[in-house]
Amino acid sequence: MNICIETYGCAANQADSEIMAGLLTQAGFDIVADAGIADVVIVNTCIVKGTTERRVTSRIKKIEETDKKLVIAGCMPEAMYKQLRAITSAPVVGPYQIKKIAAIVKAAIEDKQAELISGYCEKTLLPKIRRNPVIDIIQIEHGCLSACSFCITRKARGALRSEKLGNIVKEVSLAHKAGVKEFWFTGQDIGCYGFDAGTTLSELINAVVAEVRGKYFIRLGMMNPQHVRRILPELIDAYRHEQVFKFLHIPVQSGSNSILKSMRRGHTAEDFVQVVDKFRKALPDITIWTDVIVGYPGETDEDFQKTIALIKQTHPDYVNISRFTPRPNTKAAKEKQLSTQIKKQRSRIMTKIVDDACIKQNKKWVGWAGNALIDEYNRAKQTWVARNYAYKPIALKGSYRLGQFVKVKVKDAAQTHLVGEPME
Repeated sequence: MNICIETYGCAANQADSEIMAGLLTQAGFDIVADAGIADVVIVNTCIVKGTTERRVTSRIKKIEETDKKLVIAGCMPEAMYKQLRAITSAPVVGPYQIKKIAAIVKAAIEDKQAELISGYCEKTLLPKIRRNPVIDIIQIEHGCLSACSFCITRKARGALRSEKLGNIVKEVSLAHKAGVKEFWFTGQDIGCYGFDAGTTLSELINAVVAEVRGKYFIRLGMMNPQHVRRILPELIDAYRHEQVFKFLHIPVQSGSNSILKSMRRGHTAEDFVQVVDKFRKALPDITIWTDVIVGYPGETDEDFQKTIALIKQTHPDYVNISRFTPRPNTKAAKEKQLSTQIKKQRSRIMTKIVDDACIKQNKKWVGWAGNALIDEYNRAKQTWVARNYAYKPIALKGSYRLGQFVKVKVKDAAQTHLVGEPME
């Protein structure tokens, strides 16, 4: 039987799909990339944004119109069960039941109803089929300690549960011996990794680097400023390891403290600035990513201007801009909503500011020369993507292979990437 896994959303969902592929292969199924030749399609859902939810829902309905068997995985079964059941009766499996994916697929093939949407399972050291053979996505923690008023993910992933430090170290070691050169430590908020187990993210990094020798990079995922502040000095020290990408993804969401309070973020705009400033003082070339939400309920023109001012003050390398959309059963969904027109207008304004900031930051790298890791191939553009120590993507033409370290020089900069050439 051919099985196609379609993945929506974050790196954690990508990791879940790779684990499901590994478990299904172990059970004797064949994994295919093309849904057209699949007997079973697994839709690994994401509902963090309304736009993504609509795409997922549309895709589920389209598959239901075919003769293919369907399985629903991901966050939707956990957080939007009633809405899901209104469009399909297909078997479902939640994020913490993926170890039983083979049984769920067999139920789908036999047209039996099956639901596994509660419980918990550790996800390190499980078999996986990596989408990219040189990148291992490791979920070091699940859930979070926050209670953001706009977030539906907490309803699907739950409270903080950290994977065992020793298991993570072992997975990195085994994967590195198998040829992996880049490790993504991911989760809903990795800044609070270990707070439930008497350890911290910095201790994890130090343990991995001490145990696993060789040339590789660790990319650290999203961290809430609230928790980064608790471990800031030791985290910065951990970032100094040459195996750690100088890359920090720290979502601020708003530059207005009144909006941040309404969002229940647990931090202030000043906290964000302090974290960014201290990282840049210690690691001047660090790449900073952040996220902002525009059009949040109650956001005034003054609040929006404060967000603009914050972005201009901190000049991040990239900003993920989201127009606020209410998610079911969240506090923010019950608040008075701003008009679509205001949200679109603010999104356009913010996008222009961010675009200008991104190109300005990238131009600083023109003339840089050094080693970079080939970790991706863009078939559409027929270019390779190499990452330098600051996780900057450098587009290269030529003959390379995934996992190769190359010497490159940056000759130009675009908004989303750098343009490089090989050094002899």
